[in-house]
Amino acid sequence: MKKLTYTLLIIFISVAGWSQSEDIFTFNLFNQLNFNPAYAGSKEVLDAGAIYRDQWWSGIEGSPKDINVWGHMPFANRRNGIGLNIISDNIGMDNIIKVGINYAYRIHFSNRKVLALGIGAQFDNANTDWGEANPHDPGDVNIGTGSDGKSTFNIGPGVYFKTPKFYAGISVPRMLANSLYQERDEFGGSVNTYFLQTGFSVDIAPNVEFLPNAQVRYNPNSPFDFDLNANVMFNKSLMFGVMYRYEDSIDGLVVYQFDSGFRLGFAMDFTASELNQATTGSFEVMVGYTFPCEDCEIVNLRYF
Repeated sequence: MKKLTYTLLIIFISVAGWSQSEDIFTFNLFNQLNFNPAYAGSKEVLDAGAIYRDQWWSGIEGSPKDINVWGHMPFANRRNGIGLNIISDNIGMDNIIKVGINYAYRIHFSNRKVLALGIGAQFDNANTDWGEANPHDPGDVNIGTGSDGKSTFNIGPGVYFKTPKFYAGISVPRMLANSLYQERDEFGGSVNTYFLQTGFSVDIAPNVEFLPNAQVRYNPNSPFDFDLNANVMFNKSLMFGVMYRYEDSIDGLVVYQFDSGFRLGFAMDFTASELNQATTGSFEVMVGYTFPCEDCEIVNLRYF
């Protein structure tokens, strides 16, 4: 009975996933293209990386697994930014591929302050493989056959402001209702998720920085949701962090930046909600590379 309950829970989450497009990673801060197109080019050089996320669902086949690959860079005297973001969601019988293209117009002020105005376009393709259903009653007419797919297009704006010690952004990455939404005939507020993020850096000891940040996600049809995160960076190369995701999990992360510009990170989420009956948590592995820059001052391990 417990295995059946967990299986039904995965199917429910799989179906619900078709009603929203936002993906949440513990390492989201290192790729803010996921929710704010104005982040494109913010590292002032070409920055690329990938995240693998695996959720442990008590050995149940079809547990959620996600891969995120991205790259972004400034161009035209760093007054513009462009980024590519690709996500693969695999859960139960569903596979969803999302390809996002992001552009930012970057306005430079004195003291390395930058205000970016961004727009992003995203193409989604979702497929359900009914051959993976393995129904108890093969004759059940409610179980499909073969595969079922849908494709959609969406757009959304964002604003991003940063200084050497502070950043803030607001964005609506998906503005249009489309066939991946259950309320497919609607347009606007009822399907939008609004993202607000901010953080800063403060020196607390020689070669030690404290980097707290917060992200708030608001959707009129969803419960209030936010992340609070606190990181400590040593010698501009080693970072430890802890995060609280509201009514969901307590997470820990560690990231190391090599002198070559290559970085490697690992994160673990410990479920604190009722889902802990089905899953003990998740883990993520992140790899990335920030290309060198001879004429700009960059703290590579930072996410702003």
